[in-house]
Amino acid sequence: MKIVISLPDLQQMLMVKRGAIADATYIIQNYIAQGLEANAHSIMFFGPFPPLPAVFTRDLEAPIAATRTWSGTAGFNATGAMFWRCQRALGVPYLNVFANLRLLDAALRCFPGCDLVYERNGLYRNGAARACKRLGIPYMLYCEADDIFEHDVMAKPIKGLLRRRARQTAEYNLTAADCVVCVSEQLRRHLTREWGVPADRVVVLPNAADTNVFKPDLDLRDRVRRALGIGDSPLIVFVGSFYVWHDIATLLGAFADVLRVHPDARLLLVGDGAQRATMMDQADTRGIAKAVMFKGMVAHTEVPGFLAAADVAVVPYPVLEQDVWLSPLKLFECMASGAAIVATGVGQIAEIITDGETGLLVPPGDSASMGRALIKLVADESLRSHCAQMARRRAVERHSWDQYCTRLEQIMLDVAARKFPRSMGADVN
Repeated sequence: MKIVISLPDLQQMLMVKRGAIADATYIIQNYIAQGLEANAHSIMFFGPFPPLPAVFTRDLEAPIAATRTWSGTAGFNATGAMFWRCQRALGVPYLNVFANLRLLDAALRCFPGCDLVYERNGLYRNGAARACKRLGIPYMLYCEADDIFEHDVMAKPIKGLLRRRARQTAEYNLTAADCVVCVSEQLRRHLTREWGVPADRVVVLPNAADTNVFKPDLDLRDRVRRALGIGDSPLIVFVGSFYVWHDIATLLGAFADVLRVHPDARLLLVGDGAQRATMMDQADTRGIAKAVMFKGMVAHTEVPGFLAAADVAVVPYPVLEQDVWLSPLKLFECMASGAAIVATGVGQIAEIITDGETGLLVPPGDSASMGRALIKLVADESLRSHCAQMARRRAVERHSWDQYCTRLEQIMLDVAARKFPRSMGADVN
């Protein structure tokens, strides 16, 4: 098939391909693109690539500007500039109207001859979906979160006209989609309940891991440990972002308990975000700063080494009022890496991790329980080894990107052939 992958930010995708630091959602989309290409499908990337308003290209290293007609005229550009000056004068935010019209024009010229368009949902965007509807081209939407609601959770709500615009474009895309691929059963419930998406058009595909890259590696483990200067000390590792949905505060409290029993233990925190400085202050206040290493943001290519070096990997999430619809990429990468796992038993995590078998589950926000689980795994080499081996086996058997892309490919074939929706048996939990 000739498949279009439409993304909100193609420069981020290029950064992933170059091995640079990039957002996890683009790491996921890169795995998907590589998997589909490996299965002999032709992939075209579509989306904005500043300063180009839209590109339609196979090679992101040499992006080709998408063909446009009316949206490339001087009159269109002058009209857009005039409206933006008026909006600024009136205090009206940028609503992405003209940017979407440019995408629509480009898509109408570029999409004919393609078998299917697959889009990672983005705020304020509906140009690709509108083109698919006009052209009658099958359209699939990838959804890993409700972006509007996530802004509410982060205490950065989208307000006023921007919120209205965000809802309008999201509703259009969800309605236009022949199939919505989401990452968890919890998110499917949210999409059907809050957005009215018919359940038979939503497929659940949890994230996965590259089990050929994320794997037990004793040589790599030794090299990373030497570089960190920790020798044979027990090493607990967190990889992720320092935002409200990752409960670093509870992990620091738990690690303080670990140090009272295992004073040579070390905690490595890999990532960055709004709460990093606060967490560094908390480590200092707790008197554990000398045993905690804040590595900062690293490229995804460096993550396998840190996980290979870990004795225990932690996947911490806080108490949340709503359904937890996450499908953490790092959970599957921790499983594949052969580290024992301590994870918060919320949402999909509680479905993926079998307590006492592929890891230890703890209640959200409970530092004492997390501390006991960490101490147990650090002290019990047999249990640690068993959980690590079983998690690795589960990742290889059920949660590899190869398996994910094979499942996604079949769904795409069904959508392109207008055989979707099928029975709910197409879902993969």
